[in-house]
Amino acid sequence: SSLAGPSTWQPPSHWNLDQPLSAYSTRKIAKLKLKSAEEQEIITQTAARFASCLVSDHANVLHPDVDSPFSDYSDVLNRLLPYHVFQQPCEDLLGISRSNKGKEKATDLKAEVEETKFALECHKRKDDLRRRFRKITMQSAKRSAPDDQAYVLEQAVLEADRLEMTWLSSELRTARSELDKLEKDKRAVVNANRAATVPNPYMHAQYYRSYPYSYAQPYGAPTQIPPGSISTFSVAPPVSGMISSTATSQQASAAIPVQLPVASLPALHALGIMPVPASSLPPEGQVQPPAILRGSTANGTMLSLEINVSLLQSAQMSGLAMVLNSLMSRS
Repeated sequence: SSLAGPSTWQPPSHWNLDQPLSAYSTRKIAKLKLKSAEEQEIITQTAARFASCLVSDHANVLHPDVDSPFSDYSDVLNRLLPYHVFQQPCEDLLGISRSNKGKEKATDLKAEVEETKFALECHKRKDDLRRRFRKITMQSAKRSAPDDQAYVLEQAVLEADRLEMTWLSSELRTARSELDKLEKDKRAVVNANRAATVPNPYMHAQYYRSYPYSYAQPYGAPTQIPPGSISTFSVAPPVSGMISSTATSQQASAAIPVQLPVASLPALHALGIMPVPASSLPPEGQVQPPAILRGSTANGTMLSLEINVSLLQSAQMSGLAMVLNSLMSRS
C-alpha cells in the first residue's frame, strides 16, 4: 500500500465559485449594513432613554415611598409599575442562579437517577398491562362468542324476560279482578235466592228425638191382652197440626241465646242472618226468623240475640261458627 499524498480534490465546475458577486447582491448587503447618521442618532437616544428608565425603576424599587398613601391613579402607576423589573423569565435566571459546585452536580445526578427509575417503573407497568390485556383477549377468543357480544345478547335476553314478566303480571291482575267480580256477582245471586226462599218448616230426621220407653219389649214376644179389656179407639189429630206443633216446639227448644258486638252485624248480614226485633216477630203459626233481637246493653255495643240453629243452612251454620270462633280468639 502506498502512503497517502497531498489532497488534490477540486470542487465541481458547476458550483461557479470563481464568479464575482452580482451588483444587486452587493447593493443589498450595503443597504442592510450602512445606516445614516440620523438613524444612528435615533438608535443612541432610544437606548439612552431605556437605560434612564431602567435606572429610575431600580431607584423606585430599592427606595420605595411606604409612608404616604396613594394620591391618584398616576401615583399608583408610578409607584407600582417599576416592580416589573422583577418579572424575569426563569430561563434567563437559570444561568445566573446555577453554580458549578460539586454538591449541585450531585443533586442533579440524584434527581436524574430518580427520574430514570420512575421511567423504568412506568415502562414495567406498561408491559404488565399489555401482557394482561393480551391474556384477557386470548381467553375471550377461546369462548364461543366474544365477551362484548355475549354481554349485549344477555342484556337483550334479560330485557325480553323482564317485558314478558311484566305482561304476565298485568294479565294475572286482570284475571284476578275478573274472578273477584264473578265471585261477587255469584254471592249476590246466592244471597238474593236465599232471601227469596222460604225455609222448610219440616224438621230433618237428625233433629227428631226418639221417645224414651220405660221398658224394653223383646222382639217377637206376643202381646198379652188382659181378659175383659175393652178396646177403645181415639181419633188422631191432623198430621199437619202435629208437624206444626212439633216444629214449633223444636224451634223453641233449638233457640240459643248469644251476645254479640254490634261490629259483627255485617258478618251476620253477609251470611244471610238478619236479626229481627222481638216486637216485630210474626204470629205463632207462621215461619219464625232464624235470629231474634232481644235487646242490647246500656251503651249499645253488645246485642242480645236468640239464634234458632234448626232454621239455618249448613253454610250459615259454618259461617256463624267461624264468627264465634274469631270473637272468642279476640277476647
